[in-house]
Amino acid sequence: MRLAQLSFDSIEIDGTIIKALSHTTFELNELDSLANDIFEQYRDKINRNANKLGICDREANAYTYPIVCKGDKPTFIYFVVYSLETIGISVKSKSKDEADKLYRIFRELRSVNEDIEYIREHVKGTLDEIVASLLWQIGGIKVSLGDLSPLFRVDERLNYSPIYIDVKCLSRYPMYNDFIIGEAAALVGKLDFDMICSIEAGGIPFGTMIGDKTNKRSFFARREKRYPEASLLEIKENEIYKKKVLLVDDTIVKGWTKHRIIHEIRERGGIVNDCLVIFDRQQGGKETLSSVGVKLHYLTNRKAALSKAIPRSITYLTDKEYTKVVDYFTAPKRWHKNMNLPYQELKK
Repeated sequence: MRLAQLSFDSIEIDGTIIKALSHTTFELNELDSLANDIFEQYRDKINRNANKLGICDREANAYTYPIVCKGDKPTFIYFVVYSLETIGISVKSKSKDEADKLYRIFRELRSVNEDIEYIREHVKGTLDEIVASLLWQIGGIKVSLGDLSPLFRVDERLNYSPIYIDVKCLSRYPMYNDFIIGEAAALVGKLDFDMICSIEAGGIPFGTMIGDKTNKRSFFARREKRYPEASLLEIKENEIYKKKVLLVDDTIVKGWTKHRIIHEIRERGGIVNDCLVIFDRQQGGKETLSSVGVKLHYLTNRKAALSKAIPRSITYLTDKEYTKVVDYFTAPKRWHKNMNLPYQELKK
C-alpha cells in the first residue's frame, strides 16, 4: 500500500504532530509498505538525512515505526488500527517546518464530502466567497511553495506562481458542479447574447453546461492553431455573423488569449460584449477586456479566495502558504526576486 492510495476524512496539525484519520480498507500486512512509502517521501522531499525505516514496535492495536536520521533524533510514524476499514496515522516530527511539509503532503489526500450547507454555515460571506470555498474544498485551488512540488507557470509560461486555479475537477463533484453552473446561468441570464463560445480546455465543459441551462447554442475556440488547416473557432462563419457571442472560460489571468479570440470572432462578423469566467485572478484580465469594449463577469476571484471569511478548516492552508500567496499577488516581481527566480516583464 502507498500513501497516495489512502483518503483522509480528517487531517490536523498541532505543533510538530500530524494526525489523520482514514476509512480506506486495508490489510494489516500492508502497514509495512505504507510506513516505507511515508519514509521515502519524507526522505526525498523533507529530510535528506533520513537514513532508514526502523523496526516496527507493536503494542495492542498501535504500530510505531521510527525514521532513523543521521546525527539527529528520529521522526516517528504511528498507526492506530481501529478496524480493517479505519486507521489513524500520526507523525511526530522534529520541527514545526517538517510538520508543515508533512501536513501539506497529507492534505492532498483529503476526502471531499459535498456539503453546501456546511459551507454556508461556516463561511459567513458573499456568493463569491461561497464559490471560492467550494473550489478550495475540492482542490480546484492549488498552492505550492516549490519545495514539495514545482511552482506553477503563468504569463505565457515565462513566470512562476505559488497558486493555480484548476476547475476541471469540478465535474467529479456533481452537487457543487450543479450549484456553480446554476449560479453562472443566473448571472448570464441578465445578459444579452445569442450563443456561447467556450475556450479550450477548461472552458469547454463550463460553457457547454451553461448553454444547456440557458438553452443557448455553443461552440469552442482553440487557444492556438496546432496545424495549418485548423480553425481557431469551431463554427462556420455564417453561423456567427451578426450574432452576439458570450465568451466563457474557467479562469482569467492577463486576458491575452481572450483578446485574440475576441478579435477572431469580430473578424467573422460576430459581436462580443461580455465574458464570463469562474475565477478571476485579478492580474489585469479585466483591464485587457475593457480595452476592447468587453465586460468581465466572474463567479469568484482571488480576493474572495483569500478572504478571512473562509476558515482554514476549508482551505487547509498553512500560515506560511497564505503569506506567500498574498506576497505574490501584492508584488509578483518582488516575490520572484525573494524566491531567486527570474521575472519577465510582459507586454501584449
